[in-house]
Amino acid sequence: MNFNISRLGAVRFCEYLIVFLYLIGLIFIPITPHVTNKIINLAGVLSIVLVIFNLKRYFRKDNSILFFAIIILGILNLAWYNFYKTPVVIYKNAYRGYLEVGKMTLFSSFSFLIMSSCFIGNKFKIQLLLSSLAQVLILSRAFYQGIYLDVSRIPLSAMDGNAGQMGAATVAAYMITFSAIYFSLVILRSELKYKMPVFYFNFILTFCALIMTGTRAAIFTYPIVTFVLLVIEYRRHKVYLVKAMCFILILLLVSSLVFKNEIKKRIDAIGSDIVLFKKDNSMSSIGARFSMIQAGFKSSPMDLSWQSLEERGQKILTLSKDDEKYKGATLYSDVHMHNEVIEALSTKGIFGVITLFFFYCSLVWYCIKTKKYLLLAFPMTMVLFGLSDVIIHAKPIPASWIITLYLSILLLNDVPKKNERKILNV
Repeated sequence: MNFNISRLGAVRFCEYLIVFLYLIGLIFIPITPHVTNKIINLAGVLSIVLVIFNLKRYFRKDNSILFFAIIILGILNLAWYNFYKTPVVIYKNAYRGYLEVGKMTLFSSFSFLIMSSCFIGNKFKIQLLLSSLAQVLILSRAFYQGIYLDVSRIPLSAMDGNAGQMGAATVAAYMITFSAIYFSLVILRSELKYKMPVFYFNFILTFCALIMTGTRAAIFTYPIVTFVLLVIEYRRHKVYLVKAMCFILILLLVSSLVFKNEIKKRIDAIGSDIVLFKKDNSMSSIGARFSMIQAGFKSSPMDLSWQSLEERGQKILTLSKDDEKYKGATLYSDVHMHNEVIEALSTKGIFGVITLFFFYCSLVWYCIKTKKYLLLAFPMTMVLFGLSDVIIHAKPIPASWIITLYLSILLLNDVPKKNERKILNV
């Protein structure tokens, strides 16, 4: 009896330690996401040990499918990396992106089992405190870079905070968005007296920060996801829902007026990029993305076979010599194809796409099966971002959605039922 009590105490201590590590990882997102990456892997190693010795405690029907989807995603990326990465490859950094995301998804799949099985109860205040601290750090650094330093497109902590480095502002926008979604869930689930004013205040500051990144995908996605969160949370309170959505629209209008010049520049850039692409000139932001989608598809192995980045790059180079519209894709041969499906297809073939869809479908199924409908904000955001970028690659972006998704799952866990408590006490 004493042994069981001491064992249960040790298990719960390890669970709280993993949760605490994830909360610390959240705080490091605006400081240095490299630390967040290491924390995810460290927590994953601890989770593996915990799961091995407590299988009945963590494996359930409602979390096993998503667990396998995440771990398969990790194994596939690591297998592809080990098969094609050699000392003589040209695109070394791009290969490393697959190694890092492979390790993170593999290790974090076990942390998911822990997070989906824990109930924090009276420890919610710690989650509220640390998530608030993380959000303050994110917004403070964003506004410091955008207003005080007058950076045209803020990088936050991406690429070591180097403004102007390719992709830094986009990565920053995704990190800001995922963190804001998680903080929104924390506020909605809190019992704060003035939680909705805090929710609105966080929304407008986050939206302004996203405008300062200049990332159109995030500027477009974040308000939509916020509307979805409000609809899910207040779907049974129609009058309150209408008032909340009207207030969000007013905040959108106010922030758009404040940053009207920045927004106008990004809108004008869309028009000019499309005009150039119609003239078969893909050497622009949007033009290059259209080019990568087409070139990536044409260079893909249309079966279960894989190919290296160099093989894909050579095919795209050949396409660009035959047709000018593919030249924009050659600019990103050393990175990725800026579309989640095309990137999977052009490297890992049909099997890569099946694995990707399995992950997304499993995540949606988990949200619905466990009735954690607010979690649907994550697959929705990931899919929308995946239309113009790759978020399952490298360190910063995967670290952001892994940390915030798992903490959101923990946040929305219900009190265990009587029959479940017996299992949890094993």
